[in-house]
Amino acid sequence: MSRAVTADFVLSREIESLDDALRLLAESRRSILLETTVEGKPARGILVDYGAYRELLQRLEDLEDLHAMREAEIEYRAGEGRPFSEIVAELKAEEEANVSS
Repeated sequence: MSRAVTADFVLSREIESLDDALRLLAESRRSILLETTVEGKPARGILVDYGAYRELLQRLEDLEDLHAMREAEIEYRAGEGRPFSEIVAELKAEEEANVSS
């Protein structure tokens, strides 16, 4: 299951205020690249629709899970794995220590 990541930017529009930028974001549902200067220094930022932001976060979490799974498989194949019951007991002990702190 492959999902494409796209970013369509609203280009070359002058925006007078943050309210104008947010209004444009709501109307266009496109990411907005902001370029300005702060105290004479260039500053850049991106406004992203909340739904797109949540999707990006979920995709990052999925990638982290996939990476952890691959690392665990490498450890298992190298004979470095530990019994599941040992890991569960360790996690429970950590949780109890955090609750009692």
